Amino acid sequence: MKPAHNLERRDKSRFPYVCPISVKDLMSGESCSARMFNYSDTGIYFESDALLEPGAEVYIGHCHSLFEDRPSDYTCYRTTIMWRKELEEDAHFFYGYGTQVLLPESPGKAKSHLKQRKHSHRPFNRQVRFAVDHTISEGLAVDISPSGVFVKSGEQVRTGQIITLRIPDKTGIDVFVQGKVVWSNADGFGLKFILK
Repeated sequence: MKPAHNLERRDKSRFPYVCPISVKDLMSGESCSARMFNYSDTGIYFESDALLEPGAEVYIGHCHSLFEDRPSDYTCYRTTIMWRKELEEDAHFFYGYGTQVLLPESPGKAKSHLKQRKHSHRPFNRQVRFAVDHTISEGLAVDISPSGVFVKSGEQVRTGQIITLRIPDKTGIDVFVQGKVVWSNADGFGLKFILK
């Protein structure tokens, strides 16, 4: 079963990323396990057996984030649950949740913690492959953020091109993302992810 990607009818699409997460209800202090399926620069979609109320503020935490530079890193987001829906009987969990990410220092404002980091790239240093003009090339992803990546490569790519990038994550599973080349020079290129 596919999760609902756009129940809020938002303009921004979501980036698929499936991983186990922990969810802590800030009001009760209780924690539960869940699975994240995707996120955008303003929210996270996850599924869980726990019954959480819309409007509740929860911490969402997970290890081995695609955007962290060390395997032991743990990422935590403070979010507000915007909606809840019951999932079909054959689903792995009882409920699906759409959340909005809040800035840690101002929980009353529904701003994006992910968006705050949009231009703050972190060192990444991983070999990647990318498909452009019907050929496969290699490069080195030097730094990465939720919105894009800088790839060092001898392959000259044109600004505006859409390419598919293969990024190996820490578990050995390849993550495939599409992006648009926003700048290119002799050292490499900057790729802005196309969120689906």
